[in-house]
Amino acid sequence: MYQLNEILENKVINNLISGFERSPDQLNKPHESDAEIIQIGNLKLAVTTDSISEEITTGLYDNPYLIGWMIVTVNMSDLAAVGATPIGILISEIIPETFSEEKIKELQRGISDACKAYGTFVLGGDTNEGKNLVLTGTTVGIINSEKSISRVGCKPGDLVYSSGKLGIGNAYAISKLISKTNSLINYKPIARIKECELLSKYASCCMDTSDGLISTLDQLMRLNDVGFEISTDLEKMIDDLGLKYAEDNHIPSWLLFAGQHGEFELVFAIPQNSNQDFLDECIKKRFEPVELGKVIQPKEIRMNLYDVLIPINSEFIRNLPYETKDDVNHYLKLLLDYDSELKKSHNLNFTSN
Repeated sequence: MYQLNEILENKVINNLISGFERSPDQLNKPHESDAEIIQIGNLKLAVTTDSISEEITTGLYDNPYLIGWMIVTVNMSDLAAVGATPIGILISEIIPETFSEEKIKELQRGISDACKAYGTFVLGGDTNEGKNLVLTGTTVGIINSEKSISRVGCKPGDLVYSSGKLGIGNAYAISKLISKTNSLINYKPIARIKECELLSKYASCCMDTSDGLISTLDQLMRLNDVGFEISTDLEKMIDDLGLKYAEDNHIPSWLLFAGQHGEFELVFAIPQNSNQDFLDECIKKRFEPVELGKVIQPKEIRMNLYDVLIPINSEFIRNLPYETKDDVNHYLKLLLDYDSELKKSHNLNFTSN
């Protein structure tokens, strides 16, 4: 617990749940999985809930269609990370009186399109009027495989993959909140529900990148008491649009892994003795995961930056949003300062990505 509490978000959650009694039917412990896993007889249910509120008030999500799409997607991504097939979603909508009928239609269209994309349904929900638009989704799924996957289980030597290229989520956030160019207006992540059955068969651990790659790796490091060596070239890991955005705006491309707004891909580990079988099935299913690196024994995150494997202070990166609060410009400045410190400490006297 001490390692988890070094991260302010984990500490807040631990304090909030400290007085709650844990269900004897719950298979996962706190922080151990993206969705809660409940054993009911021979049936394993996955349940999760997530809200979109801060993203709306900050202006990160200001398109009603995207807001509707995202309230379904964020919840479906949690189900995908535990290998669950969705049954449906319940949605609570707090809608301001000033929200126009046209915006409401677009909001509902985004929800409907997302449900169709994931082969699921709105089962019900609740509507209220309030000062600000707030959406909350609660999703239920079934884990059909004998082995459920969680954030716990990877070992040194396991290979680390992502379900797709990364970084577009943070590029989008920078374009909306800092540069205000809105140049990545087509941001529309897709939860990896279709791939979760394959991952259930092979993955030793799994977590989604809703908070960015470095936050994901840091949490997995603390839960598994291992480290990660991310040795793949950045150009092979970063989404093409995100990489171009970083280059055009003179942002070190690796910082697209450091921000707290992700792209809802899955990061997972595959044991070496299963890796070839996994890759063979990926070819059959036309699934193209991105190899990132491997699990290592030392409890640190090393990344291939500027052609050098450099240990990253992931605790600093994860706690930074809480310390800078809502000042996103100061937040980015401190990340840029950290990049400069890394270069200086490793004698990397250049500015290329």
